[in-house]
Amino acid sequence: MMKLHSMGMNYRHDGDFEINRPNGSGDNLIVVFKTAAEAELDGKIVRVLPDSAVLYSKGAPQIYRASGAVYVNHWIHMDCCENEDFHSTTGLPFDKIVKLTNTAEAEDIMHILGRESISDTPSKEHCADLLIRMLLLKLGDSCLTPGKAAANPHYSELRRLRAELYNSAGRFASVEQIAAEVRLSPSHFQRLYREQFGVSCYEDLLSAKTKAAQYYLENTDMTVKEISAACGYENDVCFMRRFKQRTGLTPTEYRKKIK
Repeated sequence: MMKLHSMGMNYRHDGDFEINRPNGSGDNLIVVFKTAAEAELDGKIVRVLPDSAVLYSKGAPQIYRASGAVYVNHWIHMDCCENEDFHSTTGLPFDKIVKLTNTAEAEDIMHILGRESISDTPSKEHCADLLIRMLLLKLGDSCLTPGKAAANPHYSELRRLRAELYNSAGRFASVEQIAAEVRLSPSHFQRLYREQFGVSCYEDLLSAKTKAAQYYLENTDMTVKEISAACGYENDVCFMRRFKQRTGLTPTEYRKKIK
């Protein structure tokens, strides 16, 4: 079982900050560097870029320091059972710097883990175990997709935004609104989006709205007008036209067919 000992997020220090544990900390340690840093690994000084991480094995030297006027990091001390077969599936190596492609996703998991660390529920330890496993898998994903992150500095933001698009389609009315979420011009945003996912943002927007509408038609008694509003359409006429274009049926015909 993965066991959480302690953790911290967004710890801020000045430029002379340094950790020097030649024999490690007695447990495993994840460090997520939010600012540039230097680390000593295998006896060599390595420059660490912002949004990078390292998973220290037990007993490995933990030596890292600030390389600028300000240093910020997240850290987790834990036992992560290094002999488990699980680690062979994460893709995350021990004692190596990994440039993250999904920092925001990893931080989401860490925030939940932080809340669990101070809870008093019977499932606290089990939840921590599952969250640490999920975090290790997410950090390992960065080892499998390094090229995407290098080619697209908005990689993590676009992944987050696409997930929000499919989970809350009604919140978005246009591609221009979505582009504004990541502070990009609509044309530049659409190019990056298509390069990243192989489909236009507009196509994804319509697909997400259609899926949401199908759910409401199949599982609720909401009227067509109510569904139109919930899916973010300006009016129900536009909604019905788009829905039929993509499904071949009007919303009313679709509801009759599946019920």
